[in-house]
Amino acid sequence: MSSRTFADDDALLAALHEALAVTRAPAADGIAGIAALTAGAQAAFSFRTMEEELASLIYDSLLDADPVGAGRAAKAARTVVFESDAVSVEMEITDDGIVGQVAPPVGASVFAEASDGTRIAVVCDELGCFTLPTPGHGMLRLHIAASGSTAVTEWAHLDPRA
Repeated sequence: MSSRTFADDDALLAALHEALAVTRAPAADGIAGIAALTAGAQAAFSFRTMEEELASLIYDSLLDADPVGAGRAAKAARTVVFESDAVSVEMEITDDGIVGQVAPPVGASVFAEASDGTRIAVVCDELGCFTLPTPGHGMLRLHIAASGSTAVTEWAHLDPRA
């Protein structure tokens, strides 16, 4: 990447105009250009949650080599656990929906965000417990606020048999 110096503001503005001209006309690349521009914009938009701590997936029962009771249970629930330094959330996922619990539960609130942009507000009880409808086949993440801290889970396929 080359470096350029500018003698005046007009030269700098002209260079910026030239650099931005590509993003103003994505139709030149057709649908692929528009899709790439949209993907880039969505990625940039996701940085607005940088102040939220990432809650990483630390357990997924689908990854168990030999789940306990797999031979006995006709429909076993999938269990996932996300954890950050300040908060954790454990969920059981079935075809009927998701049941979860936030720890610590003090003032816990959660909202679920689907990859299509749909958001579902979740009501937590005094123990931090909540329920969600079955998420379907897309990606999902949770935004969690508890005890004065906020976290967001990794994007994950949270359907029962992902």
